[in-house]
Amino acid sequence: MLRDATVFEDEHLPREIVGRNSQMNEVTDALAPVENGVRAENCFLFGPSGAGKTTVARAAVRELRREVLDVPTAYVNCWKDYTRSSVLERAANTLADAAVPKNAPTRELLDTLQDGLDAPSVIILDEVDQLQDSDVLYDLHSVPGLAWICIANREVDLLARLDERVHSRISVGYRVQFDRYTVDTVTEILDRRTAQGLEPGAVEHETLRRIAELVDGDARQAITALRVAARKSEREGLSMIPQRLVDDAVLDAEAEVRRKTISKLNDHQRVLYECIEEHGPLIQKALYRRYQQAHPDPITLRALRKNHLPKLEHYNLIETERSGDGKTYLLSS
Repeated sequence: MLRDATVFEDEHLPREIVGRNSQMNEVTDALAPVENGVRAENCFLFGPSGAGKTTVARAAVRELRREVLDVPTAYVNCWKDYTRSSVLERAANTLADAAVPKNAPTRELLDTLQDGLDAPSVIILDEVDQLQDSDVLYDLHSVPGLAWICIANREVDLLARLDERVHSRISVGYRVQFDRYTVDTVTEILDRRTAQGLEPGAVEHETLRRIAELVDGDARQAITALRVAARKSEREGLSMIPQRLVDDAVLDAEAEVRRKTISKLNDHQRVLYECIEEHGPLIQKALYRRYQQAHPDPITLRALRKNHLPKLEHYNLIETERSGDGKTYLLSS
């Protein structure tokens, strides 16, 4: 039944982007100056998980490279590369094609970038609100010709963390907002993945729509659910995905996405999640006490509220309830 499983992986970039024409136009407009040898505009993409932000960013860069074949581009996932040095190392390696020593000082990395780039270039910073030190945005802004596409869930979670010096320099740029996909759009996305990744006749349109109705506009979960349903059907020796498997496939897909997200949490977020998982529900003060006991180098409650607890909420790992005792944190159901 599965003809090409790579079509259902997170890294797959479809040939056509569904339901995001206006966002694609805004990002390609921001990158357009590169075609004239000029630095692109910085671009910020905000919206919920599974709304197509990363897909649009990568597709816009792909379009740019069709027009300017040799434009240097890079992609950094700030879940993985969240320190100032790791971002600059990856930028130097990818954009300037430079071999830099581990733990090289910031100044050396910036000099490598500046010396190695003699034309406009673009870097995608995915999950940029995960950065440990947002001053790296100021570093990248100082590199002549280098523009970025920054991807985050909410603008306030990114820009509110910046000090005035950094904010005034980097906050100017395109703001592109992504809302949740509609059921019709998710259905069309699934239909196109089906055409590429499954054997003909493997799934009916009504089954795809049922998946779309269950995922609340999250295309990533929908695509994962379709792959899971196909695998379940194969194990049963079926040549078509029956609707009776859809509900379980969506639940399994949600659990899979959740596991992947948990595996990418930084150490502060992971300790918070584990405290809530083991001892929750917890009011805020009790959660902070548990966190202080569990983390070898705890940060302030204010920093957790500002930088880490919102991320757990955005990815539907935890939820909050308000009562007379204040805010209570518990695992998402």
